[in-house]
Amino acid sequence: MYKAVIIRLFPNKHQEALMRRFAGAARWVWNWGLAFNEARHQNGDKPLTGYELTRELTALKKIPATSWLSEISKHTLAKSLNDLWGAYQNFYRKLRAGVKAGFPKFKAKSVSIPAFYTRNDRLHTDGSNRIHIEKIGYIRYKSHISLDGLKLMNPRIKFEAGKWVLKCVIQTENSKDLPALSSSYMGIDVGVKSLAVLSFGEHKRVFKNINRSHKVRRLIRQLKHCQRALERKQKGSANRLKASIKVRELYGKIKRIRHDYIQQVTSKIVNMRPKVIVLEDLNISGMLKNSHIARAVSEQNLYTFREVLERKAAEAGIAVKFADRFYPSSKTCSECGHVKEKLLLSERVYKCPECGLSIDRDFNAARNLQRLAE
Repeated sequence: MYKAVIIRLFPNKHQEALMRRFAGAARWVWNWGLAFNEARHQNGDKPLTGYELTRELTALKKIPATSWLSEISKHTLAKSLNDLWGAYQNFYRKLRAGVKAGFPKFKAKSVSIPAFYTRNDRLHTDGSNRIHIEKIGYIRYKSHISLDGLKLMNPRIKFEAGKWVLKCVIQTENSKDLPALSSSYMGIDVGVKSLAVLSFGEHKRVFKNINRSHKVRRLIRQLKHCQRALERKQKGSANRLKASIKVRELYGKIKRIRHDYIQQVTSKIVNMRPKVIVLEDLNISGMLKNSHIARAVSEQNLYTFREVLERKAAEAGIAVKFADRFYPSSKTCSECGHVKEKLLLSERVYKCPECGLSIDRDFNAARNLQRLAE
């Protein structure tokens, strides 16, 4: 089983300067390769592959004006060109499939995230809390797993939200002895007011909307303030670059909080050990077209929640089912089965005209989804 991991790095000033130089070189080479292929296209020639561009880059290093490229790891530069060729292939594949595709773009220093590839065969720890990176040296790190003896695949170093991280993939064995599954089923209603409302057995559990927490709302206010300050800065100035970095840092903080919350919620759900989990098959792309709820839906990361929950449930041996997209889980009475013709979004309490049931509408929907698994 393959698993993605994120390792926090703590470089000193000299190491950070080297890492920024490597990231800048990777961005420069991407832009050079893209400009090289665009010039070939104007002459009626086909674009060069990543391997062919690497050979052209080798000749470029011999020119005095660009001899500084020889100080950067050749694997870092070659991987940047291979990534560019991968972007070309994705563009052509989508065109053949009739899907709207975006052509590879140039990377601006003020917008792109500093990142570069490093050789995995040169990555190794010294037995304590330091990891060796090619041409940079040993850097202190912090990780929730032990890296001793692990092979780190496709390692990428990035500067995200004011922090340097190493992202890679490891191969692990799922050898944990998991507790037995319970005999109960679980229905989950996801939404905007709350991230998820669970019906498990006869119990109800609600996971709040993290975007309504004080911490996230404070960060969003700071983000809006920094965005307004960014617009006042002169384009191309050093102050505008500093302001854009601050905006990216706040975006990264908010993103990490949302991502971490989804990881916590999905882990708690899986640790309940239900026999079957039933979810709604929401049309999220359609919901995003509704200007009234688009922002709230996008902030909830509902599709990410579904993906993470499916993956963790599969690892734990829990079956995940999806209700039909047009199943009226909110309009159906979970007691007698009566279906309302109309239910407004403002009606937070479901009141059945047949049996008189009065229940929270989200919990009512979760109970109906739970029954689909039986």
